[in-house]
Amino acid sequence: MKKKRIFIPILIVMVFLVVFSGCKVKTPDDGNGGDDEPPTEFFVSTNGSDSNDGSRNTPWGTIQYALDQLEPGHTLTIMPGSYDETLVMSRSGTADKKIHIKGQSYDTTLLDGSNADRDLFFVEGADYIEISDITISHAPRAALRLSYSNHIEIRDCLIANNGTWGIFTDFSDDTTISNCDVYGSEEEHGIYISNSSDRAIIRNNLVHHNYASGIQINADPSMGGDGISSDCLIENNLVYENGWGGGAAINLASVRDSIIQNNIVVYNYAGGIAAWDDGQGWQWGCKNLTIIHNTIYFRPTQGRWALSLKNGSTGAAVYNNILAGGRRGGFEVNSNVLVEIEMDYNIYYRFNSAFVVSIEGGLHCIWSYSCRRCGS
Repeated sequence: MKKKRIFIPILIVMVFLVVFSGCKVKTPDDGNGGDDEPPTEFFVSTNGSDSNDGSRNTPWGTIQYALDQLEPGHTLTIMPGSYDETLVMSRSGTADKKIHIKGQSYDTTLLDGSNADRDLFFVEGADYIEISDITISHAPRAALRLSYSNHIEIRDCLIANNGTWGIFTDFSDDTTISNCDVYGSEEEHGIYISNSSDRAIIRNNLVHHNYASGIQINADPSMGGDGISSDCLIENNLVYENGWGGGAAINLASVRDSIIQNNIVVYNYAGGIAAWDDGQGWQWGCKNLTIIHNTIYFRPTQGRWALSLKNGSTGAAVYNNILAGGRRGGFEVNSNVLVEIEMDYNIYYRFNSAFVVSIEGGLHCIWSYSCRRCGS
């Protein structure tokens, strides 16, 4: 007897079971995970609730609650609105799974510190975090503070009108600050890297209208740590209208083996770029800085020296800069620094004065000089 062909009925039964068994075709992950995956993106909204699950459709209601839920690889999106919260972030990502905290855009997402009592957004003992697309303003002290927190990236943020500092770090390595607008610090600096913090990158920022320095890196030897900030990079920043309370636009103390390049530093009220020891002793001066391709310009009757290397700040390489001083001149240096400095291809200028370069110890240069090894 011939066997009947049964593969067609079996195929029909299989199709029937798949279609009507409730199975679903898996769709691409929308950030909240698929059927078998936990969510990786969470949301906060001013009309959300912390009893929700944090998804896009049912967001959480407070940022602090959301921060406390985050794990490596998670993204928190803060939806448009104004948030009146003081925040502490103490959860870390990892090198390959960073935690990302972001607004929808800095135009629409605001952290308002008007009712805070100190720092508004405090990252403490947490590593590998990215913060982006947020406005942080009106903090009594720092808008954004990093303490003992490494590998933090801050980008595309507006940091405005804060009491003491815009961004402040202490004992925190590998901080990157890029594409931010930092202005209106009422007592001190726009961006302040402090307390032995190494490998800071400050790039492509607008830093302006701060009471003291626009950008300060001060390793603070008296505060512990090794008292040195090494391997930092300050580049492509526009730094203007800072310093009416004193402090160079880019102010460096006990900074070593670092690069300051391609910055435009204009219309400031104190110094341009200054490297010194912050009064800690000449052994704490800056060492081996590379200062290249910067433009420093003052209004005719305002400002101090365009570039100042003092108090043990030896070993600098200074090339291809425009140093146009205001009330004082283009370049100021201690005589003991000259034997270890390399300079060439710089333009020096001062309005209405014979002296554009001052060497403490009694020597002044009438115009400019260009030498490989100054003092030779």
